[in-house]
Amino acid sequence: MSYDPRTIAFLAEVIYQPLNLKAEAVQTIHNQLYGQTEISYQNFQVAADGIHLTNVPERPGAVSAVSFTPDRMVVREELRATTVEDFATRLVNVTGLALRTLGVQATIAQQFVVRSLVSPRHAADSREFVLRKVFSAEDSVWSCFERPMQRVGLAFTFPQTEGHDHVFNVRIETWNQDPRSLWIENVGSFTKPIPVDRAPDLSNLLFATYGFATKQVTAFLEQFDKA
Repeated sequence: MSYDPRTIAFLAEVIYQPLNLKAEAVQTIHNQLYGQTEISYQNFQVAADGIHLTNVPERPGAVSAVSFTPDRMVVREELRATTVEDFATRLVNVTGLALRTLGVQATIAQQFVVRSLVSPRHAADSREFVLRKVFSAEDSVWSCFERPMQRVGLAFTFPQTEGHDHVFNVRIETWNQDPRSLWIENVGSFTKPIPVDRAPDLSNLLFATYGFATKQVTAFLEQFDKA
């Protein structure tokens, strides 16, 4: 059995030594990206929480943006038709250009967020799947709450080990927008510095975070998805 995960959000947080962030420098980044169709941003905004380059939402809730603060930049693509390869291309090119323009020599840490949906094959309601199959619990176990559950979930932390120098924080939850779907989030935290001339290495960390969510986590769920 193999699920077909539907990834609905990518986020990358690239952290660097604090700097004197100037709007003119970010405007330069915006101008250079504007002519590159695949990675461009239409709007430029200076706000209290940072400087934002954004695209017009394709639908309600959709986000396409890169935000800058004195110590980090955040690249987001949510609820858009974005593949992990698309996001990797945007991330590497936008980050490389931005860090060089801002005068940043290297990152000091990186964090990636991947959110995907999967639909269990042998359950019409994902809450029933989690409660009855993953938890293997009868209705009487939950009677002490005296109220029905609207959302059910699990959370895992996978720490650094000898063979893995990063941390994964995984959440698996039912999704209120579609009772058939399970919502999976993996947050990958990496603390190894990356020089600006090795910005393509960011894609390896992204793919590791994505792969853990769409392979290892789904393999865990598939063990319970039986008739």
